[in-house]
Amino acid sequence: MPRLALIPSPFVGAVSWRATAAALPDAIACDYGGVSAPDWYEGVANRIIAQCDARPWIAVLHSGAGGFAPAVAAATAHLAGLVFVDAVLPYPGKSYAETARVDFIAQLRRGTRDGYLAPWNKWFGADPLPALIPDIAAREAFERSLPRVPVAFLEAVSPDTTEWEKLPAAYVQLSKAYDSEAAEAEQRGWTARRAKLHHLAMASEPEKVAALLSGLP
Repeated sequence: MPRLALIPSPFVGAVSWRATAAALPDAIACDYGGVSAPDWYEGVANRIIAQCDARPWIAVLHSGAGGFAPAVAAATAHLAGLVFVDAVLPYPGKSYAETARVDFIAQLRRGTRDGYLAPWNKWFGADPLPALIPDIAAREAFERSLPRVPVAFLEAVSPDTTEWEKLPAAYVQLSKAYDSEAAEAEQRGWTARRAKLHHLAMASEPEKVAALLSGLP
């Protein structure tokens, strides 16, 4: 069976997936070290592949990591499938800023300091982490792992490749915010599983997320 490679959003750390990785029989929480110029997408793909490409594997992409699918699929022949978890869908040939809401990108830019975006939990009016990750130790570990993301990443262009479209794929929706992505996944003919959880459920309810990933794609 292919191994599951649990890939975090570029805006959070690998800690977000560790509890779910521990709840699965053969999974790795990939730590690709964040995004950086000049090879924003290709560099991430190469660092992910270096951790899990010894045999067939499935990329499980959370949130903004959905945008890495084209780069990862183009860089290896061992990738056996894709699972998008509360994730953006791939945008080959475009940037993250081109596909997100204009007001959301403007909000991110307002929080920029010294060329870096604010930490993920500072994007909102109130810190959502206490509600999303009630366990204090888990929440503190998650917050410590939040990366410093260069604002330039918003304009970096994803490789314009098509290998990802040839792979089996599935979608797991954890929160209402990803209704449209889950619907588009179904339109593509992918398996879609929906749960009334929340965007960081892999960190706070790992057994439930592990069960949702079972047998996909």
